[in-house]
Amino acid sequence: MNRLSKIIKNYPLVFVVLGLLIFFTIILVISAFNMHPTVEVELLVAPTSAITTIDGKSYQNGTFRLTPGEHQVHIEKEGFVSQDFTFNTLSTNKVYAYLRQTDGSFSWYRSHPEDSQVLTKIGDYLADQESTNYTGQNPITQALPIIYANYDDHYNYTEFRIDSGKFDGCQTDFCIKITDSTGGNLELAKQKIRNAGFNPDDYQIIYEYKPVQAL
Repeated sequence: MNRLSKIIKNYPLVFVVLGLLIFFTIILVISAFNMHPTVEVELLVAPTSAITTIDGKSYQNGTFRLTPGEHQVHIEKEGFVSQDFTFNTLSTNKVYAYLRQTDGSFSWYRSHPEDSQVLTKIGDYLADQESTNYTGQNPITQALPIIYANYDDHYNYTEFRIDSGKFDGCQTDFCIKITDSTGGNLELAKQKIRNAGFNPDDYQIIYEYKPVQAL
């Protein structure tokens, strides 16, 4: 003990530096254990005066940081239908939502220009998201419509078009429709689908012979 005291007395600066290094190392270790990764999230809600809580904590429109993963959202305002939903930061960093009035009208938005502008921005974003999701689920939509109108070497005319979507007779929310103006072109239309890189057997195909009506 006397020897250690003598060493400390002879080299005080060294032990001060060592003590500071140990202190800051402990602080860094504690901070590392308490730190959590976060993700920047953008919140946009209409009306802007609505009360929005995420995991029970209130937030205003703007950007903030949340821990990665799933979060519970609740939005409410008197005179409007409340919303409850979850979102996951692993799939989106935007929370865009709007409330509908309980009376079914849009009188609030018409009389509050700022909220009307926010509503338009939210609507545009949600429409883009729906279109992106629809295309992702049905990539053939990027190759359609196909419109074929052609004369062969003998001046025989062939015309048909291929569209996608929801049509009468469609058993799901997505079908391929072949509208044939000259008749007998079902197999040729299917080949055009194959040429576009898709298998017609993967879709319900609705075929309609619809000759061009003379004026």
